Amino acid sequence: MDQVFFGDPGIEGTTPSLDAGRREALAAAEARLAALEEEVKSLRDSDKVFGPVTAAPPAVRVHLRGNPEVSGDEVGPGTISLLAGLPARFGDASLSDGMRRAALADWITSPHNPLTARVIVNRLWHHHFGVGLVDTPSDLGLGGGRPSHPELLDWLASEVAARGWSLKALHRLICTSHAYRQRSVGVPDAAAALAVDADNRLLWRHSPRRLDAESLRDATLAVSGCLNDAMHGPGYRDFDYEEAYAPVYRYVTPDTPDLWRRSIYRFVVRSTPHAFLTTLDCPNPANLAPARLETTTALQSLALLNNDFMLRQAGHWARRLEREAGPDPAAQVVRAYRLALAREPEDAEAAAAVALVTSAGLPQFCRMLLNTNEFLFVD
Repeated sequence: MDQVFFGDPGIEGTTPSLDAGRREALAAAEARLAALEEEVKSLRDSDKVFGPVTAAPPAVRVHLRGNPEVSGDEVGPGTISLLAGLPARFGDASLSDGMRRAALADWITSPHNPLTARVIVNRLWHHHFGVGLVDTPSDLGLGGGRPSHPELLDWLASEVAARGWSLKALHRLICTSHAYRQRSVGVPDAAAALAVDADNRLLWRHSPRRLDAESLRDATLAVSGCLNDAMHGPGYRDFDYEEAYAPVYRYVTPDTPDLWRRSIYRFVVRSTPHAFLTTLDCPNPANLAPARLETTTALQSLALLNNDFMLRQAGHWARRLEREAGPDPAAQVVRAYRLALAREPEDAEAAAAVALVTSAGLPQFCRMLLNTNEFLFVD
């Protein structure tokens, strides 16, 4: 034999020698196998989750005088030692990576840790009021600001721990409080209070606060009727990616429901800020921003008036008003005020709005209402 053929090994010529019963069983098995193979092809990839690496962590040593080439004593797993009542060391170097992470989590959420709960509640307060009880949200130490209401900060910290660290419960507690539900105008003794506390650090009234860029986008989608409130799943990309000598990202603005999801599901390109959102004071995603700067510029007004997103949403809103309020301009105006400002228009406002709808069209009226301070500010 001077040739050897390689191929799929198998047994040939045996089927005819089988009796009828075995041939039927073989045919049924082959059919079952084919069905299972088709089922395997139709299955999607299983969900992936992050898990701990079981490899032993490398040894960490002190670098003498900061020189990475000169190693000193080995350092065991631990954290800062300046907090009294909390252990600074988690055990010896034999602890696995998972055990170290669990020990760190226990240390962070320990009832004896005075920082974690205070930092969390201060950031939530900052989110709702525009400034935290401590006005330096990333520094609650000696280098940061003094709390305006230290007893309130301590009480909220104890509450969030007592409520199982539920942020939803804390949001509800803050938003139903008297401090949050105050009005910004018509406050008794406002002149005297203004003379003592012009910055309103003592919270004697509500400070009007402009919507941040993402909230303004979501609010616009909500009133236009286009907001896609689908939850969970992958986020959306409002950009095209092009592979060149370096990655190139170009933002796109197709008017499709997959791009109408809430901004929390938006993929962020750290190297290329979004022009419209940046104009509205959305911070550069490449940098950490514990507190957002709030500016007032002509570019913001021009963007809100002329950006293609705002123009398209004004058109969608106009069509929604026509569907829900009918062809009557007065009914359309009332419905628009209810959707955007949560109130009825006053007589003078209604007359001016009907005149605008009659002369310029419903989309122009919607465009105007999206640019009012009452829509742009939480008051």
